[in-house]
Amino acid sequence: MLLRIVDRLRAARESEAGFSIIEVMVAMTVFAMIAAGVAAGIVATMYLTQDNRSREAALNLANQALDAARSTKDVFTLDDDTSSQKVGNQAYTITQTTNWINSDGSDNSCGAGSGVLAYKRVSISVSWTSGTSPQQKNVVLDSLIAPPSAVSSASASTIVVGVRTANGGPNTGVAVTITPISGGATSLSNPPATTDANGCSYAVGVTPGTYRVAIGKSGNIDPDGTAAPFVNVTTSPGGVGNKTFLYDQALTVTSGSPLNLKDGGAAKLPTSLPMTYVYNDTVKTFTTTTATLFPYAWTALAGTYSPTTCPNVNPNKWPTANNLAVSPNIFYAVDGTTPGFNPITATTATARAPMGIFNVKMTGSDTTLVATVKNTTAVPNGDPGCAATTYTFTGLSSAATTAIALPFGTWTLNSTTSGGGQSTGRSPVVSASPNATNLLFTSSGNVVTLDPRTVPTS
Repeated sequence: MLLRIVDRLRAARESEAGFSIIEVMVAMTVFAMIAAGVAAGIVATMYLTQDNRSREAALNLANQALDAARSTKDVFTLDDDTSSQKVGNQAYTITQTTNWINSDGSDNSCGAGSGVLAYKRVSISVSWTSGTSPQQKNVVLDSLIAPPSAVSSASASTIVVGVRTANGGPNTGVAVTITPISGGATSLSNPPATTDANGCSYAVGVTPGTYRVAIGKSGNIDPDGTAAPFVNVTTSPGGVGNKTFLYDQALTVTSGSPLNLKDGGAAKLPTSLPMTYVYNDTVKTFTTTTATLFPYAWTALAGTYSPTTCPNVNPNKWPTANNLAVSPNIFYAVDGTTPGFNPITATTATARAPMGIFNVKMTGSDTTLVATVKNTTAVPNGDPGCAATTYTFTGLSSAATTAIALPFGTWTLNSTTSGGGQSTGRSPVVSASPNATNLLFTSSGNVVTLDPRTVPTS
């Protein structure tokens, strides 16, 4: 038996037969799978090592930033800040955010709230993006820094002033003045600094009493249009008196042609046409073509709009019953921006309001058209009505048809001579204008209704 085994082994060794192609492919496949697994493990280890190194470097940067914040002599100078730093080949973004925590535990912007300023919270966030993942990674460290003891004096008080822009961001570099009024208030030994990067300014060690707090910055106004707004603030021993202002760069707005004019169309406007600008519940009307406004995203309306005495110039105030619906197309500019309110620069904008547009042709020698509100109260056709209003058009002629624009509503038209005398028995010829979109136009004699609603197609 042993001799047979030896013979077989000798025969196998001396045989010229090799591996089949299938055996080779299977062997290579197994090897490739093992090699791929080993390579993936090596790469994962390298990535994990890189991430750990990046995280360690980020943590060191965060600790350095916190140490710098703690070593700041004047805690009031600690502001929000963003910087970049490179460690090796990795770039990091270091973001510092600050806020006051009052003695009552409230955490408010600028420290506005009850109680004294107890601590300043400093948060350091270091973020980076590595090749291992497209998602941003970050480490965050927080610390509380105590202000000078004078801030928390039981006998003195603190005045905190915050200034915010229209979008809620901080308004920096705003001058703050605090003057005594009554109740034991005294002049400040150290005037408050201009607002910092958080839009905050502080007066510490203030004798309790009533003070006038005023702010000012070139070109800025508050929502009421006041360039130098002020408010009276009363402080108590060991307490904080605070005021937050809305204050921003003034916006110069110039009114233009009606928003719903077709391309290439033109329409004559009344002399001294008022323009109304609406933002939430704030309504401002100007009789000039140029207005100065707080930089909200206003809606422009032609005419003197009032939600109680003259609602019909606002298309949104017309009822939508009887298959009538206000079309949104007349409220938005072609580029989709705020309705008819198109910024040109950071401080200028044009305002175009939707209006009723139709053609008129004078009779005889009359050259002046007078349009008077007919419906002073709501009527069955849906016109919400408007207080007695009159608009005048001059320079018209019986030799040509002129497209004119009026605020939405129902109007009685009469023609006059250039001297203002009323023509007897003559009324202008009126007709619908092809130059306007989204308008229901009806007329009966010298009475026209300019309706902003459109009939749905389905």
